[in-house]
Order: sequence, then structure tokens, then C-alpha cells
Amino acid sequence: MSRAKGLLAILVVAVLVGLVFLPRGRNPASNETVARTIALYGYAEDGAPRWEIRAQEGRLDGSTQTLTGVAIDFHNEDGSTMSVRGDRLERSSGVGRLSGDVRIERSDDFHMEVEALTWNEAEERLDSGPIGLSTEDLNLSAARFGYDLQAETATFDGGVEAEARLETEWTIRAERAEERDGVVTFLGGVTVDSEEGRVSAESVRVDENGILAGGGVEARLDLWGSREPDDT
Repeated sequence: MSRAKGLLAILVVAVLVGLVFLPRGRNPASNETVARTIALYGYAEDGAPRWEIRAQEGRLDGSTQTLTGVAIDFHNEDGSTMSVRGDRLERSSGVGRLSGDVRIERSDDFHMEVEALTWNEAEERLDSGPIGLSTEDLNLSAARFGYDLQAETATFDGGVEAEARLETEWTIRAERAEERDGVVTFLGGVTVDSEEGRVSAESVRVDENGILAGGGVEARLDLWGSREPDDT
């Protein structure tokens, strides 16, 4: 059985046995159940936990769920967790849409904010429109965002702009970017601007050690602080 099919099968079980709630009532005209304090769980084929949903309140009607006051924790293989919070989650046919003040946080000082987030459970992927990301050394904005939950890799495209706060503050612009393990790589028509000048390259990597440019690098830097070099 493939990983995706195995996960889908377990999702059905999770809905049946992972639901903990204090019932408030049932609509006699449908199968809808209104509940408080909801918890749902998803597992990988080997039984390892993959995600956990907690909600303050929700409505469940067959395979369709509408939850409010939502917190989702995605568990990685190394034991770390990525947490997603939002006001409302609508789940149906293996696809969830989270909306209302959506916040994404990782244990390595990785914070993002979006207006809405789509979660494809079978593909183990998150997608959104405009996004803002912040870490201790970097602020980034992009038109589109994607996150591969299995590879633990984030992608940003549609035009990316970032402010890197190292020893000098740098403004970075690129067509797209990727993030993994705290390292952000900017790709496609990259420009890096600072008080010292501009660097252009095909790719620029930002990590804890600084900025590394590669591929067709062109630099115009003011090495003497707008002064003529001393030839003596």
C-alpha cells in the first residue's frame, strides 16, 4: 500500500476513533452533530503520529467538518512540530481550508502569517496566497507559499522580497525562494542591496553564516565608503 493510500485509510479511522467531544445536540433533519472540545488524529503507515487537530467547537456532517478555534500540530520524523493556528477550518474529501488570522510556527524560530491556508491531506502539502515570514534574522514576503510536510521544505514564488539582518542590513529580491532547516535560498534574477552596493546572481543563500551568492555573480560595492581609494 502506498504512503498516501495508507494515510487516507487511517484518516477515516482517525475521524471515527480520534474524536473527543462534549455533544451539544444533533439536527434531526440531517446527520449533523454539533460538538465542543474536538480532537482528531492522523497517523503514518508505521503508526507514527503525523498530525493532531484540536478545536473549541465544530459541526460534523458525515465526511464534512466545520471547526472553529482551531490548532493543528504537524509532527516531523525528528520529533519536532510545526503548529498552525486559525479561526476556522473546513474539511471535506481530504482537503482542509483554514481561514481567519492563520499563523504558522515552527520550533526553530520560524513564523508565518497568511489570510487562508489549504491543506491537501493525501499529498501532505500546505498552500496559500500572499504570505509573510519572519525569523530572528530575516523578514520575507511572497505572493504564493507552499509547504511539503513530508520533505519539510517551504517554497515561495510569484515575486519574493526579504530583509536580512546580519552585520549589515540587506534587501533581497528574487523570483522565488526555498527554505529548509533554516536555510533560505533565493532563485531567479536575484538582487541583493545594502549600503555598500548591489550584488546580482542566479541564486543567493542566507544562513547563520551569512550570505552566499552563486551563478553569474556581478557585484558593485562601495568598498571605501564613497571615498576615492588611497593609492599611496
